[in-house]
Amino acid sequence: MADIVMARAMSLQQAGRFEEAAGLYQQILRANPSHFEALYSLGMVYLQSQRLDEAQQVLGAALRLNPRFAEGFCARGIVLLQMRRREEAIACFDRALSLVPNFAEALSSRATALLELDRLEEALAAFDRVVALKPNHAISWNNRGNTLVAMRRHEEAVESFDKALGIEPHLETAANNRELALLELGRLTRLPAIAVRTLFDDFSSHYDKTMLEVLGYRGHEHVRSLAERVLKRLTPPWRILDLGSGTGLVGEAFKDLTVGGRLDGIDLAPRMIEAARTRGIYDDLILGDLETVLAAPGSFYDLILSADTMIYIGDLAPTFSGVTKRLVPGGFYIFACESKPDEGWEQTPANRFRHSESYMRAEALRAGLEFSGIMECSLRSESGEPVPGFAVALRKP
Repeated sequence: MADIVMARAMSLQQAGRFEEAAGLYQQILRANPSHFEALYSLGMVYLQSQRLDEAQQVLGAALRLNPRFAEGFCARGIVLLQMRRREEAIACFDRALSLVPNFAEALSSRATALLELDRLEEALAAFDRVVALKPNHAISWNNRGNTLVAMRRHEEAVESFDKALGIEPHLETAANNRELALLELGRLTRLPAIAVRTLFDDFSSHYDKTMLEVLGYRGHEHVRSLAERVLKRLTPPWRILDLGSGTGLVGEAFKDLTVGGRLDGIDLAPRMIEAARTRGIYDDLILGDLETVLAAPGSFYDLILSADTMIYIGDLAPTFSGVTKRLVPGGFYIFACESKPDEGWEQTPANRFRHSESYMRAEALRAGLEFSGIMECSLRSESGEPVPGFAVALRKP
């Protein structure tokens, strides 16, 4: 009977029906508390369902029944690592490795614990051992890259991420980490999407207060001021698209023009979209990358806006091209950016981007847009100093 229940529980576990599987394992254990397989499997169900404290306790009980089970020590170490009990995790991995010296998963997880403890030289040596033993262990190549990033050895880190992606081309964490390493090397034309999404999801709950009260942010106001200079009429209805809508500061500044028209927004960060939605001023909020959304077929607008968005993009050509596609003839694109003297664009020490007037004029011309106005302004303060910027107006002929 226990074998039948065990088989059913394992089937449910494989199907991801963890609560039902746990109930059957517990049924077996009520009849036989020393049923090792049920105890270990219950611990793994708890791990898979992120019930970590229960997982480490149950796996500990299983290991007391079978103290020579290397996989169990590795599994309990992984649980403890997720609980940030890293020293205890290392002790579990060491126990597993004393039983199976070339246990790749235990070696890799132990190296990860060393990385999280900032024992970087030890971590690198440990990852080197894993990939020498198992060259196709993509996660170890990825985490080796993370170790090299922590050591500020970004060129080598990129090589490790490339190794991981060569093994698993769709390993998203390696692709994201590679982009962040390239950003540190100054080789990207924009901030990676994952970095933007993480930054603003974390920032969403206090964005307005921090930006407006602490940093003195006024980008949205400068965009409105320039609009009042260059637009021939300031009466509704307008069809407006807000690029990088954030919490809706720009939308709020222009909502009076959209009565009887339309106000849409695009943002990469789900929580910023949620914050903007609470204002009740947008007709549609699109979760996505603005370059991708602009390039796709979609609605046309009289006015496209962005205030604190172009600072995360270096090469403005894709944005300007997309704006041209989405503006009606005679429509405007008005935006704010950090200003750069002389020529071109550059990445700042804060991993943002700033642009020169000459660069923006050239890219606007290339995209088929007319330069309609520019205004020097201060976007925010940084380390107590104002950040110089431009508000810029472009027009589609």
